Amino acid sequence: MSLEKQKAFIIHCVFGAILLIIVYAGIKYVFPLLMPFVIGLVIAMSFRNVIDSLKEKTRINRTILCIFVLLIFYSLVTLVITLIGARFFGFISTLFNGLPALYKGTLLPALQAVTDNLTERFPSLRIDLDVFINQIGQSVFSYISNISAKAVGMVTGLASQVPTLLIKVIFTIVSSFFFTIDYYKIGNFLISQFNEDRRDIIINLKDNVIGSLGKFVRAYALIISITFVELSLGFKLLGVPTPFLLGGIVALIDIMPILGTGAILLPWSIIAFSMGDTKTGLGMLFLYVFITVVRQILEPKIIGQQIGLHPIVTLILMFVGAQMMGVLGLLILPVIATILVKLNKEGSIHILRI
Repeated sequence: MSLEKQKAFIIHCVFGAILLIIVYAGIKYVFPLLMPFVIGLVIAMSFRNVIDSLKEKTRINRTILCIFVLLIFYSLVTLVITLIGARFFGFISTLFNGLPALYKGTLLPALQAVTDNLTERFPSLRIDLDVFINQIGQSVFSYISNISAKAVGMVTGLASQVPTLLIKVIFTIVSSFFFTIDYYKIGNFLISQFNEDRRDIIINLKDNVIGSLGKFVRAYALIISITFVELSLGFKLLGVPTPFLLGGIVALIDIMPILGTGAILLPWSIIAFSMGDTKTGLGMLFLYVFITVVRQILEPKIIGQQIGLHPIVTLILMFVGAQMMGVLGLLILPVIATILVKLNKEGSIHILRI
């Protein structure tokens, strides 16, 4: 390799490293700060085709259509969040507030019955058994009380975040109206800042970003659907009331990496066991393990097929993204890789031999 080629290689490596650092810093630090505006832009992009189609058919002013469509959208979102949120937080608060009483009324008598049974069979161990059971009882009660206090505190803490959340929601809604109404004006202004040679690249990059995000959304919609079917069938077999409604709620929770189905199914299983309902306890435990295994197997494959990456590559990117940027990296890093691969195939950039 000649000296000039070595210099060129080093320059390209340094340039690539600087670009990666800028992208990483932007995603990790700048992106969260601008999240209300990013969501507003995504909403505007999502309804663009709908609004354009309505304008063609009705000949109504685009601004009026934008306001009308977004008002309907936010009304529906508010209704759904209010109905589901009120029930969910009420259920969680009641559940954890009632755990100490549940322990005293159900689990403690069960432990006492076991102690009495063992004492009848082994009278010489009465004192040791009483001490042992009392220690277990105190430990369990203390643990349940701590969980209850933390859970109620978490709900209270979330309530204290309402003002900050409300400000973010307001900015998101307002920005979505501006982005939707002036979508083409903003787009044309941004495109006009580049010369003709760069415009095609920018437009191509935008199309690739939107296409990749769309495929990503479809992939997770498929995962949610599979989880919904598994949960609904499991709840139905276990005789749980309204299995499809609960299946839908838990499937939506499952898509959140911080929570997952374990946030619902594991406490449900523990409560069922403590109340002596072994069938439901084992059923919830098996359902949780089954759904977790299926998702870990299918998620990289489904996402990889949708965005055009090999499952092992998708798995690595999801893992690395989660380690670097948390939940955001879990979602964004595979999308960035997909965009780079597409641009490489189209000849816009040259980083891989495909």
